[in-house]
Amino acid sequence: MSRHKVPLRDGIAAASAYVGWDRPLQTYFAQVLSAPDEDGEETELVWAGTAFGELPRAVDAIRVLEPYCQIEASLAAQLEIDRMACLATRDGPNQIEAKAFMARLSQIKDRSEPES
Repeated sequence: MSRHKVPLRDGIAAASAYVGWDRPLQTYFAQVLSAPDEDGEETELVWAGTAFGELPRAVDAIRVLEPYCQIEASLAAQLEIDRMACLATRDGPNQIEAKAFMARLSQIKDRSEPES
């Protein structure tokens, strides 16, 4: 997994933003976080790329961040390098079980949703 801090645009009411590649989920992700509250907790203002394959291309994650961040031209290339650097990596036992658990949750959700 990679994670890069991305500079925020002036005037954006947020504290930080991140983008990266999540190999187990095979997706890029984008996060914009609020300033910590009185308990020191940050809140996700934006969090995309949490589902398997949700943001398959670096540009997909960058587009999520564009309204909030100053995007450098080299970021897309770096994200693609991050993805390619782990192409030969395989899931370990914990990741295999986590993916199986997520699949079971998805099946339960699918069965519980009413048909339209």
